[in-house]
Amino acid sequence: MEEKSNNMTGEMREELANIENEVLLSPSKRRGKLIRWAIRQMFTAILYYFFWNAHPWVPKSLWVVVPLALMSFFSIFSFNWFMKRKLRKAAGSVDRLDEALKQLKEEPPAE
Repeated sequence: MEEKSNNMTGEMREELANIENEVLLSPSKRRGKLIRWAIRQMFTAILYYFFWNAHPWVPKSLWVVVPLALMSFFSIFSFNWFMKRKLRKAAGSVDRLDEALKQLKEEPPAE
């Protein structure tokens, strides 16, 4: 049973390492996302400039557009932090599972 538990937790740890390598944003990916974000915001600003007086709801829509733009901006920088935090929690769960499996192995079977 020890080989199977070590194998199972080892596979889980390998999977967590693979996820960390695949999911986390590299600096070049982050730069690309920031460039696309800046282009979107410039496009939005240009549209607001041209359509500001077109409808009375256009200035009021800034109350929705600006918070969404800020959330998008902050999510680019906070994504790695949140993912690392989630991966640490998952690694802690794998460690707890490994400890529980060791305790089950050490306990004598109840008759």
